[in-house]
Amino acid sequence: MGGGHFDESNSIRIREFSRGSSRSFGYIPESSIPKERKVHAALNPKNCIRECRDNPDHPLTTPIVPGMDVTESRGDDVRVMFKKLPRFIGQIFLRGYVPDPTISCCAIGDATCDLAPLQVGQFEADSRLDAVLTEQIWAEKGGGGTGQESYELAAYYYANKVMLDCLARGKKGYFFFTADESPYPKLSKAEVKRIIGDTLQSDVPTAEVFADLQKKFETYLIYIKKPWAQRKKSVDAEIEQRVKKAGGMYDGVDVRFSLLWHDRNDLDIHVRTPSGEHIYYSNKQADGGYLDVDKNVNGETTKPVENVRWKKGSAPKGNYEVWVERYRFHEPIDLDSPFKVEICIGNQVESYEGVIPAGRTHGDSRVTVGEYHYDPNQMAPAETEADDQYAAYQDHVVIGEWAKLLPEENILVIKDPKAIIDTMLGVLALKGGTRTLEQFLIELKEDDQTDERIADVSEALKLLAQSCSQTKVGVTAVKRSGTLKKRGSGKLINLD
Repeated sequence: MGGGHFDESNSIRIREFSRGSSRSFGYIPESSIPKERKVHAALNPKNCIRECRDNPDHPLTTPIVPGMDVTESRGDDVRVMFKKLPRFIGQIFLRGYVPDPTISCCAIGDATCDLAPLQVGQFEADSRLDAVLTEQIWAEKGGGGTGQESYELAAYYYANKVMLDCLARGKKGYFFFTADESPYPKLSKAEVKRIIGDTLQSDVPTAEVFADLQKKFETYLIYIKKPWAQRKKSVDAEIEQRVKKAGGMYDGVDVRFSLLWHDRNDLDIHVRTPSGEHIYYSNKQADGGYLDVDKNVNGETTKPVENVRWKKGSAPKGNYEVWVERYRFHEPIDLDSPFKVEICIGNQVESYEGVIPAGRTHGDSRVTVGEYHYDPNQMAPAETEADDQYAAYQDHVVIGEWAKLLPEENILVIKDPKAIIDTMLGVLALKGGTRTLEQFLIELKEDDQTDERIADVSEALKLLAQSCSQTKVGVTAVKRSGTLKKRGSGKLINLD
């Protein structure tokens, strides 16, 4: 049920929250992580609801959901946000941006491959949040390496599985997605059944899911715009993590072909070398190359990878032919097997995405990836965002997909992950009607934030501030006429 609220007995805790904390929220040391992790029981969304209830002592609750992408591509951004959440709560309370802030922490991954793709906390606003942040939320740092994460699954849960008393008062909650990739285009009925427990008749377009979410929550995207080299490094980290964790060589190579997929079936990568030799599971070394990772022989993981590589100085000049086959089924249901191959040739990296159709194995399942030429004396120029193969990760692509789901002013682009919390506070101050943008920026200055941080937040909130200002002007004009139409009632209320 939740229901924890700030009160006088928590005054010391409030001061601690407002100053921040040195504790490392939400991160468990790698050495203490059990081999088989799963969603903590307190955060498991399956067959449960979350409630944000008013009570006589706190009759004006404001539900707030930080929806945190905890996949590998977010890097250390998640750590920054976890650490600053206590300050977020304390500042709302001390500054009075909105009444009675009540927080449900939400961690979002990729339902196609992660062990914990959705974690949802109860709505709380006292020291019980400490347990969520320090003991329960798992920053899995997974992700599927496709440029999409399961944001639509989180949207479905909060649109359909929460009860908010504020709605009866004509108020909505606030939902903040901190994301760097796009949602999947459709909500999978199979994932909803497996992870949340609801039975849907069919997959649902993501736009419909977000429309439902916005009936209950003012919904925002906070997007961190990084330099392309840094962005690409974060993207590559999803594949790099799997290869290195499995003991494969990722760095220091002339040529590398890494196969990534998301089920327990046994897929295999095959490479025909320049001399005509064949590298695959039965012939792992040839022509200086080596298949150093071969996963899912026995269906042991939902995050498999295979890796064929030539270390620096060993790759022969010539053409490399690459294809993928499915050797054996391990899943209980025979479905398509989507996959991705990352191709590194010299200093160029690109990717290929394909699907092995259901029912096909061995040679019948062969999907050609391509033929690639390597010449150590003819190195291509470094990549730029314009010609990089990771099109799905480019800023304009990701923001464009979110723009189909949210109003323009609700897409907040920042440069520094340390500005996430300040941006969220600014939204509450503006939408709560307690501050103008200028007043909020003055308070950031009073909190000793840098000029760079303040400028970053100001730019992100500019359109939202204009929208809020126009709304106030419209309300003022109606008030001058002496009547105000109550939303949804069809009645005029005398304001004199």
